[in-house]
Amino acid sequence: LYECVTWSFMADDMAGHFSQDAKVDALKLKNPISNDLNYMRPSILPNLAQAAARNADKGLGDTALCEVGPVFRSVKTDGQDMVATGLRAGRVGSKSWVSEDADRAVDAYDAKADAMSVLAACGVPDTGFQITRETPSYYHPGRSGALKQGKKVLAYFGELHPGVLQDMDLKKNMSGFEV
Repeated sequence: LYECVTWSFMADDMAGHFSQDAKVDALKLKNPISNDLNYMRPSILPNLAQAAARNADKGLGDTALCEVGPVFRSVKTDGQDMVATGLRAGRVGSKSWVSEDADRAVDAYDAKADAMSVLAACGVPDTGFQITRETPSYYHPGRSGALKQGKKVLAYFGELHPGVLQDMDLKKNMSGFEV
């Protein structure tokens, strides 16, 4: 994955799609730097999705991006989390006839493998995970999951919801994770 650094701000329509909380209006900035950057981001995924779309517009359609940064749930002191986020768009594998990798579209299993790699790099043992379907609404309902240990959610992973992709005017299938 290639590391990105994106704004901690986003447009209000994206903030609404990617907020896990109905209180997204609490994250609205009173004095934004621009009209399309008027909310604190509740997720890094839309910023990475926009970066992947800009890459695709320049001919780099198969993209793997990541960012570690803050996301915001509320204006309270404990309302900010540091999250490692990754996104893959387009296809994975090689198009060469000499490669053993299959050329295929990215899917939820790619995002799960990325999330598991991040957790392993953080020293989290790779045993004892429970995989549940309890994911935020911006993930595809049948192609996503949460990695949990007990009641604690360690990561979300999966394909982005087709309706969200359509609303963001994104043409490619995208899979991502949040740890």
